Amino acid sequence: MSIIKPDDKLTLFGLTRQEAAIYRTLCREDVPLTGYEIAKLTGISRSNVYAAVGALTDKGAAYIMEGSPARYSPVSPKEFCGNYLRKLEGFSEELQKELPTATHRTDGYITVNGSQRIMDTVRGMLASVRERVYIAADSEFISDIAADLAGLLEREMKVVIITPETDLLPEGVISYRADCGKGQIRIIADGASVLTGEICRDGSPCSCLFSTKENLVSVLKESLKNQIELIRLREEQINPGAGADN
Repeated sequence: MSIIKPDDKLTLFGLTRQEAAIYRTLCREDVPLTGYEIAKLTGISRSNVYAAVGALTDKGAAYIMEGSPARYSPVSPKEFCGNYLRKLEGFSEELQKELPTATHRTDGYITVNGSQRIMDTVRGMLASVRERVYIAADSEFISDIAADLAGLLEREMKVVIITPETDLLPEGVISYRADCGKGQIRIIADGASVLTGEICRDGSPCSCLFSTKENLVSVLKESLKNQIELIRLREEQINPGAGADN
């Protein structure tokens, strides 16, 4: 899985790369810094530093401590990020009311490219589950969505998982042990939407197919049903009376 650097993460919270570098420097130092000290530590010109710290204060990421010279102190990452997310949540609610929404449901085949976009789609599917979800994937992927699975179980949704390692799955999951292929994922949500394909964790290209088309949903449902039956038969042969792990 590709590693996102701190400055790149900060740009997602509305900071430019220069502002992110300065904010990170302010957080690292034990005492408030002057514009001259910031410039010396970051290598950014003093004129750009003063413009950037002014923007940081406007964006709620830094405080100005009056004096001669003025010094700058960071707002804590927890407070800064929390305030930003609350602001976005407010905008989200407004946009959902203000923007037009199509009355029909997209019913086709959608290619989802890139590991981050795939994970966003997965989490969106899991968040919208109303009754049940079936997932076949490797152990690393299941670990990545552990919090989402916990949320489903708290809502008393039926969760069925096929994966190589079932011992650490949360209580309440119906699990079947099988090799699903590294990076391969198959998900059926409420028998109405599916996601199937490959997710890569090394930054290489990957893609999945998302669809609500009844024919693809039926094919994937039958595939998972057959796989579960084979797992049950194999387990019963090895240990009569065994089947699902949970």
